[in-house]
Amino acid sequence: MNTSCCHPTVSLSGARILLLLLWAAVCLSMIAAPLLASRSEPLAAGALYLAFAPVCHQEPGRSFSLLGRPWAACHRCSGIYTGLLAATLLLSAGYLARPAAAASLRLRVAFGLAPMLADWLLPLAGLWTNTPPSRFLTGFAFGAMISSLLVPGVAQLMTAAHGRAPATQAILKQGNRI
Repeated sequence: MNTSCCHPTVSLSGARILLLLLWAAVCLSMIAAPLLASRSEPLAAGALYLAFAPVCHQEPGRSFSLLGRPWAACHRCSGIYTGLLAATLLLSAGYLARPAAAASLRLRVAFGLAPMLADWLLPLAGLWTNTPPSRFLTGFAFGAMISSLLVPGVAQLMTAAHGRAPATQAILKQGNRI
């Protein structure tokens, strides 16, 4: 009997591929919106801008622009999505490892979140003026940290779903007999 399909490494590879495709599509969509808008494709461009609207303020002054039109996500969100993609790529190449202990996870979250919070809060106190590079880079650090947690988490979900698949198939077969 072949049990290689249930090996955690296989599901980790599957999670990496799934997330690589997802984040690549998201990153391409961010820059496709202004490209489509500049090519007089308002419906397609509008759909992409609308897709990002629930998670991003999309203020043109706080967004990169392409061909005179803003990206579909602001500097910080662009950094988060790019960080998700880059870290998933690095995880896939074996350059990043997932943390082993809960304390390591908390530390990773703190290191990923602290720069972004500082870049957001310090201007409110008048101690810092954030810039497009600071917003992008702090978002990138946060996205990279999140990716290091998402890849193993999605792998676990895929493994759990795969483990339930035979039971689900048996129930469906039994239901067809009724």
